[in-house]
Amino acid sequence: MRRRADLLAGFVVLLGLVGCGGGDDPGVSDGGNGVDEVRYDETYGRSCTLSCSRGQVATACTCPTRPAEGLETNRVGCSALPTEMGRPRTFDDDFCDESADGAAPDLRCFMPGMYRPLGTPRMVTLYGVVDVFGNGGDADGIRVEVYREGPDGQLGELVGSAVASTASACKETEDEIDDDMVVGTRDLGFYQISDVPSETPLIIKTSGDAAFWRELYTYNVQFLEEQLETTRPPCPELSGAGPFVEYRARTLSRSDYTSIPLTAGLPGGVPAGQGAVAGEVHDCGDVRLEYAQVATSPAPLTLVYFNDNPSNPLPQMGRVEGTSLLGLYAALGVPPGPVDVAAVGRVGGELVSLGWYRAQVFGGAVTVVTFRGLRSQQHP
Repeated sequence: MRRRADLLAGFVVLLGLVGCGGGDDPGVSDGGNGVDEVRYDETYGRSCTLSCSRGQVATACTCPTRPAEGLETNRVGCSALPTEMGRPRTFDDDFCDESADGAAPDLRCFMPGMYRPLGTPRMVTLYGVVDVFGNGGDADGIRVEVYREGPDGQLGELVGSAVASTASACKETEDEIDDDMVVGTRDLGFYQISDVPSETPLIIKTSGDAAFWRELYTYNVQFLEEQLETTRPPCPELSGAGPFVEYRARTLSRSDYTSIPLTAGLPGGVPAGQGAVAGEVHDCGDVRLEYAQVATSPAPLTLVYFNDNPSNPLPQMGRVEGTSLLGLYAALGVPPGPVDVAAVGRVGGELVSLGWYRAQVFGGAVTVVTFRGLRSQQHP
């Protein structure tokens, strides 16, 4: 079964000035452990001046809302998600736990002695289709570019690029579903890029006709050894040498970039020259997490979490518990330049880091950061 690409969108008002550290008292400026000691954030090595407000907790240069006592962060079980057209949810499609509902997060990759070692980089052929988040027409003529990640999340060397085509025999067609009914279909163009390094931090950018599409910059992309395919996939147009790795790139329509802020309570939309940050919170096993709190620094104008419906994800204004069953957050109205993004939760009554990342925000575009545990380049 194909893996569905991460969901995106939307935006909760963050109070106070943001920096780094580990407590909710003004002036904390360590890289991790402070007054409240958020476990596992000591791997964050930058130093910054921090002033978090009451009701917030300092971690990795950000000030997330303090997770409520008694509300435990948990893995999202496939059985907890609503079915789609009568079909049950699976890990491959929805990053959910097929064996249990509400289990504790897998945090082993954050623990000293259990870090995942860096594998040996290999040149692979990247292939897949371009998926559309939310509304939009056929994903045709979308350019997919792969960059090495530079310092502070800057775009590094361009590794390769391709333009996705719906004329390809390897395209996909997907149903557009609303209220458990098929309301339309669209074609997803196919692309392939050779000589992409595995075990390497990458940024994947998608762009298209500016009259219809907005640019997306996806961070925390690494193709790990265990993800590589040594057998040639069945696509007849796949011409590159193996090994292979499949990746569903994402694109966002210009209309959704305009309409989502309205639903999220920002009637003026994203101010000109600013951007957005969006993504999901997953654990070390790549399973979505419920009741995680996320923050960015610089702080956004608005940050919201989403509802529980994978078929129709919508901003849920006033949701203070953190992520829903979708693990989805979005921050709207972030100044361009470097941005710290961090997530925290409460596990076994303790405050724990669920990940941190440093990326870049681009004016008029969306920066996608999905947490998947601690990466090898983040190890102390």
